Amino acid sequence: MNWSLVEKYRELLNKEISLINVRNFGEREVNFALVYPNMYNLAMSNLGFMSIYYQINTRIDSLCHRGFLPSRNNEKTFQKTRTPLFSLESQTPLKDYDILGFSISFELDYMNILKILDLSHIPLKAADRNENHPLIIAGGPCATFNPEPLTPYIDVFIIGEGEEVIHEFIEKYKKLRSAGRTQLLKELANIHGVYVPSLYKIEYFKDGTIKGIYPEGNAPKKVKKRWVKNISSIPTNSVILSSLAEFKNMFLIEVSRGCWRNCRYCMAGYSYKIPRVREVSSIIKHAQKGKELGQRVGLVGAAVSDYPYIDGLINEFINNDIKFSVSSLRADSITPSLIKGLEFSGHKTVTFAPEAGTERLRRVINKSITEDDIFKTVYLAADNNIPNIKMYFIIGLPLEEDADIYGIIDLTERILTYSDKINSGFRNITVSINPFIPKPFTPFQWCNMEDEALLVNKIKIIKKKLSKYKKIKLIWENPQWSAIQGLLSRGDRKVGNLLFEVYKYGNNLSAWKKAINELDIDTSFYLYRKRNFDEVLPWSHIDLGISNDFLKREAESALKGDLSSHCRMDKCKTCSLCSVKGEFNG
Repeated sequence: MNWSLVEKYRELLNKEISLINVRNFGEREVNFALVYPNMYNLAMSNLGFMSIYYQINTRIDSLCHRGFLPSRNNEKTFQKTRTPLFSLESQTPLKDYDILGFSISFELDYMNILKILDLSHIPLKAADRNENHPLIIAGGPCATFNPEPLTPYIDVFIIGEGEEVIHEFIEKYKKLRSAGRTQLLKELANIHGVYVPSLYKIEYFKDGTIKGIYPEGNAPKKVKKRWVKNISSIPTNSVILSSLAEFKNMFLIEVSRGCWRNCRYCMAGYSYKIPRVREVSSIIKHAQKGKELGQRVGLVGAAVSDYPYIDGLINEFINNDIKFSVSSLRADSITPSLIKGLEFSGHKTVTFAPEAGTERLRRVINKSITEDDIFKTVYLAADNNIPNIKMYFIIGLPLEEDADIYGIIDLTERILTYSDKINSGFRNITVSINPFIPKPFTPFQWCNMEDEALLVNKIKIIKKKLSKYKKIKLIWENPQWSAIQGLLSRGDRKVGNLLFEVYKYGNNLSAWKKAINELDIDTSFYLYRKRNFDEVLPWSHIDLGISNDFLKREAESALKGDLSSHCRMDKCKTCSLCSVKGEFNG
């Protein structure tokens, strides 16, 4: 054990305020290490991560400690001294825990999973591990919509929301851990929402497309997503406070889960249907707790401005002198009360996402905000002395035309001109440009990505036109990394094997290119090929509850530029997910 590393971890732990009781390693029957495959500051601003941490630590038979990707300097020390990566709470090697659970939100964190396993002295591949190694499980958005690229390394995936299924998982683990790893995995596969990849055989056609996905034994043909029907019954808010968190000095509270908008590009919107909202009284109760702890309240949801009781909630905050921030806003649901509340809270930036530069393309992607909505938001922000706005746009969308790229430029210029007439305008307008990646379980899952060179050229056009304005700041995602993200989000188990080769060379673009050439992987097969409606997709054995026919109809509506109704309009008739009476809580 390296004592300099131990002291650094203990110092980090001492800076935290913990709202729950966590036991020492070995004091309970099941020792669980929850691992976030990135830095500590990001993990401590992730409510999904903290929610599972809380659930496990409420059990009388289990404990949960945390693990993270170490800083670069600490990583070198772990490697140099051959010290296995250890947990934050007790500095116990992660390899000594019974279960390691990864919470995965971003595809580009996949390489960090391999690094963490390696630093922990745990074999990277599941096939190389034995009874002496911890069971490796994974959950979170990425594990839900397409777990296949990670199947060589993960024993078990949790599909969907984990707050309830984690208890069933631990109960079965306790009963069967002594039966051996093989039998344990077979039994775990019978839990609703649990996917054991080793129990599924994949067969391919000669052209590389999938012929079939075949379960073995009693494993289900389709692994159905788990979701929590009443989110008010499950507290989802900060349970550990740290001044080093990405959202420092902020007490995070989930106000809603899921989205009813049906934006055709949005994986999160489809993966986390059905839309559910938390009770106002519950939010206020936790907000008061945050205030007592000297924290600003951070409201978290797919679109906080869509929360149906937002104005009443904000008024309660103002009346009780509770300062707050928001994670996301919709231009068509922002209200004067919400903006006044943000001004009251000292908010410096209003962030929203037009996504496309023209209303025509917004209709294609089913983003039903209008220019009137956008300029209303601009007016409210400027008129209430909020000095900055940030807008997100996507390039390379299906049916995109040159006019849509110039539409981003034109819209931004007009916003600048318009805002300058109101209270001297904004200090900064940030424009974020992100390449489109067709995601699983969306109506665009059959679409192709746009060629990297075309994306680069579009960024250059926007940059050339907007860089002359001092108030406009342009940021963008590197199309090369977007292609890697697309490969991981749309890939199969062959892409999973590619990860191992990339890890050997280092996680950078050169490593990816070298590994792709070495394995002779045709990236265009995954990225730039349109897929047929009847093709078996790598995620076809995962069931998120949304009918494929609905996704196909939405894809066809996109081609026509037709808007589709929101979940709230049609209740349980749009995508069939809410077919059980009483389940919809939107």
